[in-house]
Amino acid sequence: MSRLPHEMGSIQHHTSVRMPNAGGVDSSAAANSANGINTVARVIVERDYRSGIGIKFMTDFPQPELGGRIDPAVFEKTIKDINTMFEEAEEFDCTTFCESCLGYLTANLIYLCTDTKYDKCLKKLTRFVEEQNQRVYMPRGLHITNPLERGLRCIEIVIVSDARS
Repeated sequence: MSRLPHEMGSIQHHTSVRMPNAGGVDSSAAANSANGINTVARVIVERDYRSGIGIKFMTDFPQPELGGRIDPAVFEKTIKDINTMFEEAEEFDCTTFCESCLGYLTANLIYLCTDTKYDKCLKKLTRFVEEQNQRVYMPRGLHITNPLERGLRCIEIVIVSDARS
């Protein structure tokens, strides 16, 4: 006889439902923390699959959640810059070809000595997100999460303070 999950006692499962749009909010994040920051709510910027499966995020401004906190043009520029960095990382060019050939010839040992073009672009993205948080988002009570931390599925913008500037 099989038992239902709720009858097992020790199993607890929590699912957060997000709407599949550019500005879904997970307001159950009120007492949670992300990166050591007490959060009020989370705004999710989903991947944009309209032009293929390349890594690209929607640039639609989530007005109800971020309106009054950040200028829509600043938000759009940040997302577009992130999209551009992923385009650059995924672009197949002479550098990528040579890296692949060297990897083949050295049985991938070359990757112990040097970073690939893709890795360099991801490091550039990490620096960009950190810089945007320091200069643009944190002064407005927001924190943008690196898409790498979410498995490249979404960009999460955490609202850290409830007081609007």
